Amino acid sequence: MSRSFHHLDVALLILISISAFTVSSRPIATSPEDHVVAPSLVLKSSDGEKFEVKLQVALQSELIRQMIVDDGFSNEIELSFSNITSETMAKVLDYCTKHDYYDGAGNNLTAVKEMKAFDSEFVNVHHETLFKLILASNELKIKSLLDLTTQKVADMIKGKTPEQIRKFFNIKNDFTPEEEEEVRKENA
Repeated sequence: MSRSFHHLDVALLILISISAFTVSSRPIATSPEDHVVAPSLVLKSSDGEKFEVKLQVALQSELIRQMIVDDGFSNEIELSFSNITSETMAKVLDYCTKHDYYDGAGNNLTAVKEMKAFDSEFVNVHHETLFKLILASNELKIKSLLDLTTQKVADMIKGKTPEQIRKFFNIKNDFTPEEEEEVRKENA
């Protein structure tokens, strides 16, 4: 009896240890020396608003990564983006910040579920905002955000007729009836 109880205790201890390890893969700071100031840079939107961003978060953008490789890094970097408004930049940076945090969680199932829930809610926006996010993620070359936003658009138009899609996105049909019939025949 005590031998099986001992094995049960060991198994329980192992499970608790594994659970405690996977609850958070981020180290917990225990002293002031553990708090390291992360390098940051400033991103400037088309309407002039400046966003101070941790380097780690900004490096999710392949464009920013390449700019830093080409020009070097210093804490004085200010990058301007003439096609991205402050509203869109704030949303993109929110996405990048969350993904920086969750990507560090490894294969923690709770973190993976939270990230999927965040992503699902993140793209639950008006289609105009979604298109701005697509353009921004394309310009900044943030593949994961571009994949997420374009998948949302694909899901939105799945199963809809061309007329329904035009109406939903307020797209004017500039084909004549004859041209439209020709295109339909070519793409039957």
